[in-house]
Amino acid sequence: MAEETTSSPITPASERSDEPEIVYAPRGSICDVRNLYQTQPDEDGETSWTKDLPETLVEPVENNESAQYALIVRNIKCYDGWKSLSIKSVVVQSEPLKTFLGKVLKGYPGVTASLDHLEFTRPFKPLLHRWENFVQLREEEELDPTTKEHVDLFHKVFEEELKGMLTRKKDLVRNGVITHPLIWTLFEPNDVVISNGSTPRAYLFSNVTNGRSGEWVLTCKHIDFDGKNFGYKEEEFTVDSFIGTKPITSLSVYPLKHHPEQEVVRKNLIARGKRWEEHKGYHYRQYEGLVIGTSDYGPPRQFHVKGRIIIDAEAFGVFHSHGPVRVHGSKGIGKELTDDQRMITSDMVYGYSLNDKEWLKFSIQNASDIEWNSHAFESLVLPREQQDLKDLLLAIAKAQSKQLDSFDDVVRGKGRGIILQLSGPPGVGKTLTAESVAEVMKVPLYAMSAGDLGTNADAVEHILKDILRMVPKWGAVLLLDEADVFMEARSSTDLKRNELVSIFLRMLEYYEGILFLTTNRAEHIDPAFESRIHLSLNYKELDATSRRHIWSQFLTRSPNTVTFSDEQLDQLAVAQLNGRQIKNTIKTASLLAWSQQKELGFEHVQVVLNLRNSNALNIN
Repeated sequence: MAEETTSSPITPASERSDEPEIVYAPRGSICDVRNLYQTQPDEDGETSWTKDLPETLVEPVENNESAQYALIVRNIKCYDGWKSLSIKSVVVQSEPLKTFLGKVLKGYPGVTASLDHLEFTRPFKPLLHRWENFVQLREEEELDPTTKEHVDLFHKVFEEELKGMLTRKKDLVRNGVITHPLIWTLFEPNDVVISNGSTPRAYLFSNVTNGRSGEWVLTCKHIDFDGKNFGYKEEEFTVDSFIGTKPITSLSVYPLKHHPEQEVVRKNLIARGKRWEEHKGYHYRQYEGLVIGTSDYGPPRQFHVKGRIIIDAEAFGVFHSHGPVRVHGSKGIGKELTDDQRMITSDMVYGYSLNDKEWLKFSIQNASDIEWNSHAFESLVLPREQQDLKDLLLAIAKAQSKQLDSFDDVVRGKGRGIILQLSGPPGVGKTLTAESVAEVMKVPLYAMSAGDLGTNADAVEHILKDILRMVPKWGAVLLLDEADVFMEARSSTDLKRNELVSIFLRMLEYYEGILFLTTNRAEHIDPAFESRIHLSLNYKELDATSRRHIWSQFLTRSPNTVTFSDEQLDQLAVAQLNGRQIKNTIKTASLLAWSQQKELGFEHVQVVLNLRNSNALNIN
């Protein structure tokens, strides 16, 4: 039977009584440096750290001895078949040479020639872009012997290094083409570049980098307006890989100096930039063309708009759901642009489409002055007994828009608006009254209906709050059509509608503009509105005289129309139609005349009226 043994625990060396205990200084108390060195990778490719100095160290070559030389050139092996070595980087140590290079590279971003350690690394973009400047200055400037010697040395080094690339670039440019690897050689920072497309735009080139799929990514910037200041916005263009050569002018963006008619393009860009600059601030314009709208999902939406718009970048930033227009570098741009700056402005302005009720970006090329209808108010047909109110209505509106009425409520800012109520059946001129007032005053008309606001109290309050702030800012006339749901008398049973009426009343107290309210049921209006309405017009069904006047007006405005006799107008006025129905009848009759390639005549209107009467009989 084996003898049982008992093992004893090993005592750490620090605890053995025969060896002295090591005492360490408190953490971080020794004023010295402990150097650690990275080990060579092991079989798994991992490295660690050691305090032992590596055995295979190379003596540093940049020291007092190397500091004597004008240039330090670092060479690496070359595998392109043309030479065995190529330059990886060059450090310029000569002060006279630095001064000379400072003139050559003046304004080139990222280069400060006066640095103690001035280093150029492959592919030597600044030198390649400014090589012609270097050669020209070397030949033209009178240099002292030392500077000339150092400049000649620099020229000798880089002429050999850049010769192949410069030769290839010159050959390509002479033929108006470029290869994909050499695209970067075309673009120098702060070059004016032009984009390809139906509407060319100019930018300042900033930088070029390689994308993940081998494409070139070109970062450019243009001038935009945020509602208060001009500033820069960046935009990226890509040039996908291609084989062989490609025309320079076919690239998504290329330097303006390569355009065959660069002076013509330059003049056109400056002219457009000046027009764009003139549209800073608030402007009311006619527009027809494509617009750009934001989208919460996917790329921006593009669609066609025809109608009146308000250009206002400041309001766009306040009321648009995606927030303000953001620019940078505003301090470097003055309140008035130079021609060079006008050339690189955006061609888009920020604003609001009154028809679409949407904040959008508009092309400045598609905006034009409004052709006002100076006879709109004169042709307005009001009830016979209220004709005298036309002058009063217009006077009130003009006074309010020019803020001639200095009266204010006890609470400052309260009760400063003008509210006009238009009541009566459909198609008798209520909406046309508001449109005519806005037209003769040459201000925007912001028209909306109860359906645009909805019936949710919180949503109504939010929408109304923005609208009642926007409209006075623009000096616009506000029209709330079919406002019965917000004006009808409150009751003890319909609490939801009571809340809407209360919200509407409260917000009107602080409205400072002109508001037209139209309603079909004036007799049911809440009593609280009576103290807030400044003028009320009650429209009745049109009589024969009014209908005849409306027929005459619409027929006069309709193109390609024969003259209607008094008897024919009298005959048309017999039909019990309102203004909207008369307008629709003439429009339908015009289409019928066009299809027959004839001018609009009495017989065409008769066909439409007979068809209308026939349908009415069938319905009854």
